[in-house]
Amino acid sequence: MIADPAWKSALLHKGQDVADLLEAVLSGKDVDLASLPVPSGPGQDPELRLRNFLDQIDRAIKTFDTDAYGRCQLCGADLDRGALQQQPWLATCPVHAGRWIS
Repeated sequence: MIADPAWKSALLHKGQDVADLLEAVLSGKDVDLASLPVPSGPGQDPELRLRNFLDQIDRAIKTFDTDAYGRCQLCGADLDRGALQQQPWLATCPVHAGRWIS
């Protein structure tokens, strides 16, 4: 898949936003996490949610210029371009959505 260069910019901006939220949480501030992906488990700690999402963004940035970007990290299926345009940090196809990748 040929990735749109605008997606990398979006990844970098989202990464900065999430890092800023993590900094606020670590400073003891209340933050709105509604813009984050659904937590992997009920009652997941805000710090853990932010760290997991930041890791997901970081993996997407690291693979952006490789053949791995835009493919499900569990089965290798091509991810939908429209979905990547909306969420360039996606790591899994709809079949594997919500599964944690370590």
